[in-house]
Amino acid sequence: MRNARDIANELLVLKAQSGDRAAFDALVRHWSPIILRYCLRLTQDPDIAQDAMQTCWLRAIKALKSLDDAACFPAWILRIASHVSTDTLRRKIRHRKTDHALAQLPTPDTASFMHDVLDLRTAIAGLRADERILVGMFYGQGLGIAQIAIMLGVPEGTIKSRLYAVRKELRTFMEGEQND
Repeated sequence: MRNARDIANELLVLKAQSGDRAAFDALVRHWSPIILRYCLRLTQDPDIAQDAMQTCWLRAIKALKSLDDAACFPAWILRIASHVSTDTLRRKIRHRKTDHALAQLPTPDTASFMHDVLDLRTAIAGLRADERILVGMFYGQGLGIAQIAIMLGVPEGTIKSRLYAVRKELRTFMEGEQND
């Protein structure tokens, strides 16, 4: 069931698609903090996240008229943000001069990581990028299974399975921390 905020958002999208600059500005004001948090969660770097958000809006400006269903705007804009963030991270990794920087990134399978986790936020930060994206979409952005499935281009059952596996991994980890 759609709420008033969703309907207002759809109206802004429709107005922006017809060329209403004030409506587009309202979309930017409302969605920029959401997109920035999302990009920050994906990139874990404030400067890269800011650049990714701006690039996301540039792509959205060019493609907004091609969006067929205004109700799909949240999934559509976050999918653009996801692609931009991923591209930015790929460029960053490709341009690293040494493997030393990569070795310093925390990974979920290192023993020191397992001992340093103190709370759920740290545990989530230790998930693989695709798992963090999924957790961010579902819990952080409040997107439904169907929206996430559309964004990622996979069946809904796959999203459910992945969420189940991530929840199980986090639960197991947190229970292990409490027993230590």
